[in-house]
This record gives sequence, C-alpha cells and structure tokens, in this order.
Amino acid sequence: MNKRGFAVFTVAAVALLVAGGLFASNMGFKLNLGLDAPTPASTGLNDVALPFNQQTSLVSAIDIRADINATVPGSFKDVSRFIKQSDTLVTYAGLQNFPAVGNTDFNLVPGEGIRVKVQVPVNYIIVGSHDPGLVVTLDAPGSSGSLTGLQDYAYPYHSTAADAIQLRDEINTQVGNPNAVKDISVFIRSTDLLVTYAGLSTFPSVGNTNFPLTPGTAYRVKIRPAAEGGVASVPYVPSHY
Repeated sequence: MNKRGFAVFTVAAVALLVAGGLFASNMGFKLNLGLDAPTPASTGLNDVALPFNQQTSLVSAIDIRADINATVPGSFKDVSRFIKQSDTLVTYAGLQNFPAVGNTDFNLVPGEGIRVKVQVPVNYIIVGSHDPGLVVTLDAPGSSGSLTGLQDYAYPYHSTAADAIQLRDEINTQVGNPNAVKDISVFIRSTDLLVTYAGLSTFPSVGNTNFPLTPGTAYRVKIRPAAEGGVASVPYVPSHY
C-alpha cells in the first residue's frame, strides 16, 4: 500500500486524537511528525517511533532515507539503531565514499525505536497500523546478551499509558514485579540531554521527573535485573484504546 492511498483512507474515516496532527482509526494511523535539524545547542537527533505495522515500502534504513528525502530532498543525514547487546549504534548515512561514517543498512524492527538526524527541519508524514498481538521483549542485563538492560521502545500511537509513570506501572503489572522497570528516559532534542523517571522519590536527582508520552517518539526503557529484585526480561504487550 502506498502512502498516498493510505492517507486518503485514514483522513476519510478517522477521528482526530491529537492536535499535533495524528489521525487514527481502527485500521491505522497518519502522523505529521516534525523532525528537528541541528542547532548550536543540539545535534539534530530525533528519537522516532514508527507504527508496529509500518507501510510496506519501509523495510530498512535505506527506505527511511529515501522516504525522508522524498519529503524534503537532501534533508536526510543518518538513521541509527540502538544495539542493546553492546550499547552502541549501527548507523546508516548512505555515504558510499565514506563507509566508516555510516553505510551499514539494517532492518526496521517492530516495537523498536530509531534515531533519525536531518539537515533541515522536515515535516515527515508517517502512516501505518498497530499489531495488537506483537510482543515487545524488554531485556534486563544479561538476558539475550543485553549489556545494561537498555532498549529503544517505539511507543504505540494509541497507547493507554499517557506518561512515564503509567508506562512503568503497566510494564511492571504485566510481568508481575513492581521493580521490573529501572527507569524510562526521553531524549530532549533541543539540548541533547535525557530526562529520566525512575520513581525514586527519596533520590530525586537520580530520576524522579515524570514526563508525558507523545505519539511518534521513542523512549529509552531500562529493565532491572533479577539480582537486583527485577526480572530477566519482560514480554510486553502494550495496552491501547
């Protein structure tokens, strides 16, 4: 299904959920996501969550580059995937003459966030649908080779969790352990800093700042290991409206 055909259907049969430009129906989503370019205070990094069922033309990093450049020619800089086994990034920039800078293509993984950089501001139209049966596996350190228990999570556009506290509680409830989530962070584009919520009311400097969750944004979720009272991994199925 091409983007134009999907957009026509959704606009004709949907309810407006968010003033920022998200349309949704029982069939799918259309989101106008603003991607920020670099400024003197930031690198232009955008944490992006695609729908669990992305349009069929988006399979890998190469497709993301082509799709963004089709919106604003020459705007794409690079896209990265976080590798939880090493806490490093695999980056694709399409620089054939400079492979060390980023020429490694990678497949898009449902439920996993990506990190996108653009060279000028882009209003990127995202379309897709949700997979209500998809299990997003959130691993603690050592589980599936995870180094620190950190992963980029693609927040569903119609999730019932509205903020970091609700997301933490939902994940903990599903696995039956109130300590499973160690912390949840959001990347602040304007400063290249993280705001973290860990629920540590007696240690606010460690991470006690709650924040709202926004469709189209990926979040960084860290799972506490069993040795610290947590779990090995969380088979998480996000609740939704």
